[in-house]
Amino acid sequence: MALFSGNRKVRSRRPKSAQELKQEPSPRSKSRHLDKRAVEVNSEIHRLECYITAAPRLQHQNRLANVNMVPPMELSSPARRHRRVPIAQRRARRSERLRLLMEGTLVIGSIAAVVGWLNQWFHFWN
Repeated sequence: MALFSGNRKVRSRRPKSAQELKQEPSPRSKSRHLDKRAVEVNSEIHRLECYITAAPRLQHQNRLANVNMVPPMELSSPARRHRRVPIAQRRARRSERLRLLMEGTLVIGSIAAVVGWLNQWFHFWN
């Protein structure tokens, strides 16, 4: 214990008590604790190294185990996110729809024309 007199540090004349000595860990117990901790850390490092080296094999095993597995029905098709479509793609889709609509109209119109022309000759209805 040190006493202060002004700015100068003065060492106490009284030796340390038994309780103060007991509270300070001995160098041997510190080294035992550090040795024990080092063994724990080394075993953890060894375990992780083994896991890392076995990871490809485990991944391969897992893949083989799940080859013939079918995912559950509710998880098979996740909801699609709305993503932006480029303007060129939008125009292409719109022109394709318009072309199909015109084609359908032309087919239906030509069928109606053929039926009307045949009705002139065969009188399907009055």
